[in-house]
Amino acid sequence: MSVKDVVQATRGRLLRGSPDVSLSALFTDSREVKPGGLFVALRGEQHDGHGFIPQAIDRGAAGILCEQPPQAMDDAAVIVVEDTRQALFDITADRLRRRALPIVAITGSAGKTTTKDLIAHVLGRRLRVHKSEGNLNTYTGIPMTIFQMDPRDRALVVEYAMSRAGEIRELTLAAPPTIGVVLNVGLAHVGFLGSIDAVAAAKRELVEGLAPGGLAVLNADDPRVRAMSAVARRFTQYGLASDASVRAERIRLHGLEGSTFTLATPRGKAEVYLRLPGEHSISNALAAAAVALEFEFDGPAIASALHGFTPPARRMNIVSGRNGATVIDDSYNASPGSMQAALHVLELAPKGSLKVAVLGDMLELGDHAARAHDEIGSLAGKTADVVIAVGEYAPRVVESARRAGLAKERAYVVEGADQVVAALAPLLTPQTQVLVKGSRGMRLERVVEQIREGS
Repeated sequence: MSVKDVVQATRGRLLRGSPDVSLSALFTDSREVKPGGLFVALRGEQHDGHGFIPQAIDRGAAGILCEQPPQAMDDAAVIVVEDTRQALFDITADRLRRRALPIVAITGSAGKTTTKDLIAHVLGRRLRVHKSEGNLNTYTGIPMTIFQMDPRDRALVVEYAMSRAGEIRELTLAAPPTIGVVLNVGLAHVGFLGSIDAVAAAKRELVEGLAPGGLAVLNADDPRVRAMSAVARRFTQYGLASDASVRAERIRLHGLEGSTFTLATPRGKAEVYLRLPGEHSISNALAAAAVALEFEFDGPAIASALHGFTPPARRMNIVSGRNGATVIDDSYNASPGSMQAALHVLELAPKGSLKVAVLGDMLELGDHAARAHDEIGSLAGKTADVVIAVGEYAPRVVESARRAGLAKERAYVVEGADQVVAALAPLLTPQTQVLVKGSRGMRLERVVEQIREGS
């Protein structure tokens, strides 16, 4: 994309620089700017990107998109607009107008990233797919993802995350999805939205914002998601429910090694071996299968692709720990739903194992936080042999685990990652299975790094 393209898309004014300069990528964080990129100065609640324009230029930005021109413009092209946030969406919409390719968008309270990667992996068997990486799933991340598309890409797969009402609607206005996948509605972000019904309404914005003729892919096992069919012009449902169009039959869980099941679709059946543990992983795989059917995949092709999938980092990764222990690294993030799913995976550990749950706080739950941590503690007390909790709500988790039947000396609070590692040290043997899970802000990946084999 050139400076001229950005000026036209945003209806901005080019104050200096050549309109023919090519821009390699888009950045909203001056610390991440790479030479040749476009830095967009956004005004946020805590920081104003205009104050970081000099740093962006120092890092090699070829273009600056701003509301207020910098005093020293140096060598970068400078484009001025009324609203840089709106300009982000204008660039996104313009970029997509130039490329008529299908967009698959995924939202949900848990499982978005794994499902996004599953869908991209399956579709990637037949066509070149561009997908959002890392946490590029917000009003800043989606434009960055779309800006970096290659002319050879034939499909776009992205997460639509949100922390407030209207945020997904904004994304769909700039990038209307061809297929919208809604995985589940849980308490994640309820602290911002107030109630689980408000969370459902925010997720429903994806279905309401589909492109004309777009397909809603809905989880039939979640009542709030199933109800979204009422606002969908075209939809399909997946899940374990008998009336789901895409469903799993004859499920067999094989501990941490994954599962096998019969994939039933309108185009026939196929046997699937999924190398992801837990029943929740089957649900994510079914969502990917439902999307693949829209791309004319048949059952055997979907089954083959699902078998070849490995999970992204820190999301249900099974890794070797010290002294032969097994570590279930699910440390990337946590919500009540995903925490429950992870504890049920720990429950699948081989008979005779010492099952240890290292649990960090689940953030952004607002008034629901205390009860949610009580419930997780109770479940942990029934599924784990040892519970090690860290964070503000750790005492509630531990107390609930003890009330559920865990001995006092087998459920305890520690202060941080180093203390978790110290508590784990005497427990690590070839018979030990350790689950590590907490919200992103807890940074429990530090625990995994210290107890991995060879650390």
